Amino acid sequence: MKLIGMLDSPYVRRVAISLKAMELLFEHQQLSVFSDTEKMKAVNPLMKAPSLITDEGTLLIDSTLILEYLDRKCSADCSLFPKDLEQFTKSQYLIGIALTLCDKAVQLFMEYNRRPPEKFYQEWADRIDEQLHIGLKLLDQQVTFNNMGYLVDTRIMLADITIAVAIKYIKKKLPDLYQEHVSEKLKQFSSEMEATSLFREFNF
Repeated sequence: MKLIGMLDSPYVRRVAISLKAMELLFEHQQLSVFSDTEKMKAVNPLMKAPSLITDEGTLLIDSTLILEYLDRKCSADCSLFPKDLEQFTKSQYLIGIALTLCDKAVQLFMEYNRRPPEKFYQEWADRIDEQLHIGLKLLDQQVTFNNMGYLVDTRIMLADITIAVAIKYIKKKLPDLYQEHVSEKLKQFSSEMEATSLFREFNF
């Protein structure tokens, strides 16, 4: 399999870390949708990252859909979703919050760094900022750790990966937001995940 996309994308990064956690062999090709436009078009005409090319040559896009495919491909022991329905529901809930944080953080970064100043939309930026504040507060309220230090199982799962990746993206791209609105609990959890060899291999 081949994963295409830059690790500064939280969506690409969560897929890369998940592939490794699921013990699936893959090649990672770091192409940017901004600076490698023609190469990306050759892989995926939609120029969307992450893109995954399966062993059979099928192109898959969207991190959630890619991870659903990978879950079916990996062994049951390597699945990143809890088998218990209650824990699976909790996992999906936490992942939903974390992905919303990714979406809004990317939008806010683009608003401040990609949009021409004369077209800057302050009302829209304020709305995104508010959504990020609410999402971070909600995540802090909902996150609880078991005695192994994980969220929904006795080993790292997709919920752990997605939350840690989201917090790292905010730290790197929106440092003021990180300092002021990410709780110490979430900062510590993210730092602990980032210190593992699994995360260090796909650092940015």
